[in-house]
Amino acid sequence: MQQLSQNARLGMSMRFRVSVDGINLGSWATCAGLSVEFKNTQVSEGGNYEYSVILPDRVEYRAITLRRAMSPQESAIVQRWLHGVVSGWYNAASPRDFGPRTAEIELFDAAGTAVASWTLRNVYPSRWAGPDLDATGSRVAEETLELVHEGFL
Repeated sequence: MQQLSQNARLGMSMRFRVSVDGINLGSWATCAGLSVEFKNTQVSEGGNYEYSVILPDRVEYRAITLRRAMSPQESAIVQRWLHGVVSGWYNAASPRDFGPRTAEIELFDAAGTAVASWTLRNVYPSRWAGPDLDATGSRVAEETLELVHEGFL
């Protein structure tokens, strides 16, 4: 196994930031779905018994799911952003008139220095979910935000 150098900066999975069009959506406990899948079609050619030809097909991107405990400041930022999205959708002549949204997910090391970042194009919220309220429980209230996108820039 290769040993890491003294100066190696490692991304810490709990240190990340998510912003959309420059609006920092606050701290999140989890960010899931940062992936891309390259679909393909395999074609069997007549007379070729050794292998199937692989033809590229679609590229699919999973939705990004963010989850965190609710707080007055950060939850309000998300609610204002969602309100702006809804207003933009209702006031646009067509869905494309709403305009593209760009999100950035940044990963940091233990010192807070950026290690990697992913820029997502044409980002839209697909779902926001508030907490399940239960007067008999003692759990922290959580919110979930799901973002769909058309790929990485």
